[in-house]
Amino acid sequence: MTFPRSLRAFVAAALVAAPLPALAQSPAPAPEDAAEAEEPPEPGAGIPRAYAPDWRKGAFLLSVGGGYVVPLGSIASGVTAADLVSGGPGVSVGLGFGLSRHVSFELEGNYGLLGGGETCTGCSGSTLGAGMRLVYHLAQGIAFDPWASYGVGFRTSLVEAPETGTAPAFGIGRSQGIDFARITLGGTFYPHPVFGFGPFLEGTVGSYRLRPDVGTSPSVYGFFQVGLRVTFDPLRAGKVRASSRVATSF
Repeated sequence: MTFPRSLRAFVAAALVAAPLPALAQSPAPAPEDAAEAEEPPEPGAGIPRAYAPDWRKGAFLLSVGGGYVVPLGSIASGVTAADLVSGGPGVSVGLGFGLSRHVSFELEGNYGLLGGGETCTGCSGSTLGAGMRLVYHLAQGIAFDPWASYGVGFRTSLVEAPETGTAPAFGIGRSQGIDFARITLGGTFYPHPVFGFGPFLEGTVGSYRLRPDVGTSPSVYGFFQVGLRVTFDPLRAGKVRASSRVATSF
């Protein structure tokens, strides 16, 4: 059977044109290419945010504290502090300067009045310490400021015996030494930008190098104090207002 020439030309053209659509299609993405495709970012993602305002660096801090001081350890070899004196009220004053948003340097002094001890109930005493310390603030820019400090300093203590009665043979008089570790833990709550208060715990360890009894050898003494500290930060209010204006401008 013979097909017309026009029909044979139409069939040949159809066979040639049939695979063209398939070749025109783009290849499907490989599985690994689909996995590498990144999802669109969430709203706000990738926008840099500024650090919280630094309210501590360059600021002067004045603190005043009061509490109860307990003597520990020994005044000299064979003479414990508890034998001669007992705990009493104490006060402390500190002047600090902010080095960074988390660290400040402080000059600090403390004074305590001591009562009679176990073997010398009529004795009395006092202790005065002065030194410097670094204070690490866990947070800044919020109303509550937990902090910890480490310091060293000089200490002079006086033990006085009663005029009448029996008094120990050693340990009466003035002793001077070095506080080689003064560790304090505390927290400050700021109800107002320039005023804060909070509790603290302090432990001091040192050794008296000069003693009233030259025949005794030095030994380790200690003091423990618990109390309340009030902090004044006169520049904090201005920094708080400045940071508030910056925050509202964005």
